[in-house]
Amino acid sequence: MTATPRLSLPLLAAGQAQKHVTHNDALTRLDALVHLTVDSRSQTVPPAVPTELSAFIIPPGATGVFSGRTDQIALFEDGGWIFLTPRPGWQAWVSDESEHHLWTGAEWRRDSPLSSLGASLWGVNGTADVTTRFVVQAPASLFNHDGAGHQLKLNKAAAGETASLLFQDGYSGRAEIGLAGDDDLHCKVSADGSAWAEALVIEAATGEVSLPKTPWASGGNLLLNGDCQINQRGFVGGALAAGIYGFDRWKAGPAGATLSVAGYDLTLSAGALVQPVEPALWGLSSFAGLPLTLSVEGLSGGALSVSVGSVSGSIAAGTGRRSVTLTPAVGDTGALPVRLSPAGPAVTLRRIKLEIGRRASAWVARPATLEELLCARYFWRPESSLALDAYQAAGGAVAQPLILPARMRATPSAAFAVSGTVNVAGGSPALAVLSRREARVSVTASAAGRVQATFGSIAFDAEL
Repeated sequence: MTATPRLSLPLLAAGQAQKHVTHNDALTRLDALVHLTVDSRSQTVPPAVPTELSAFIIPPGATGVFSGRTDQIALFEDGGWIFLTPRPGWQAWVSDESEHHLWTGAEWRRDSPLSSLGASLWGVNGTADVTTRFVVQAPASLFNHDGAGHQLKLNKAAAGETASLLFQDGYSGRAEIGLAGDDDLHCKVSADGSAWAEALVIEAATGEVSLPKTPWASGGNLLLNGDCQINQRGFVGGALAAGIYGFDRWKAGPAGATLSVAGYDLTLSAGALVQPVEPALWGLSSFAGLPLTLSVEGLSGGALSVSVGSVSGSIAAGTGRRSVTLTPAVGDTGALPVRLSPAGPAVTLRRIKLEIGRRASAWVARPATLEELLCARYFWRPESSLALDAYQAAGGAVAQPLILPARMRATPSAAFAVSGTVNVAGGSPALAVLSRREARVSVTASAAGRVQATFGSIAFDAEL
């Protein structure tokens, strides 16, 4: 044996000459290693003018005589550098960090984080790693005040990153609260750690609260007949000429449209569907400057191009409810045209919704009778014909009022057809619009006797 097993101190050999050299070398190393102090563990280049007190823990990437000596201890002795390989348990005070370190056998680790640099890994009754660097395995944890109060701070690098509290069951996520992917406050839950439902969102810019999965708190749909289930005109699908209405409140764009509906699935093959949205219906003077979110369900076949007034965007195909948020410009006053068109091939979608705010909420259908009344504000077609049958003197008139189910947006135009006429004078039968809520049908007898007329295909139109 030529050196001690723990500190590698040189031993005197039997009959050795100049024993004082070996002895002094051992004392020098012992002087350095007992209560070991190093200048740094991050300096990769040896100092230009070292002293007998110079000592370093060599970091990765070191150069010069330190090269290839990662984690070794470098001591300057007798005008040159010597290098010692640490053994588990060796300890060193690192002067430039004011921190005590120990060698674990694999790394130099801070023994007690007393400085502002802290420990790179810290486990309390648990094992920390390079991702989860602080681990506490205990029945409870306490972060107490040191003075008046206490703040727990979670910081992220940029708005698109995440700073959140994640609650797990068997290391699988079940709930998350925080800034997840933007600067709004999100609260979401999961049953399996994979599919997440967003329960609450608070807008960072406005403080507006939305509950996307709560039906009673969902935003109201500014569109009428968003599921295309009301069809007073009897449109069977196919091509619509420019500006012509098919399903209630939906008309073809400037280049026409080709569409069909099967159940709740709307397939838009070509052209554009347009619905003019009247702000007055919702108690507003204008939508200009209000963020509006348009959303659809189960979009397939390709992206959907969307324009709201003069601003436009698109919705990518995918499952679930998908959306785009657009803010109408200052000049987008009056009735706001909402336009949908396939960005490429034909698209299929369900349940179109437009709501105020930056979040898409769940689809909540209005009661069918209310939806029909809202549509009747713009177009109404009675489901049955109306017959006038009476005895009158020559030139005598028979009339009957017709009360519309809803007060129309404006005084409507009227169309009708007449059949089954008996003893009808010229210029008769007639349908007169009296107001936005009332009309009158009449027939005049050509001669004394029975006069008859049946009014059918009646329609009142006050569309935008």
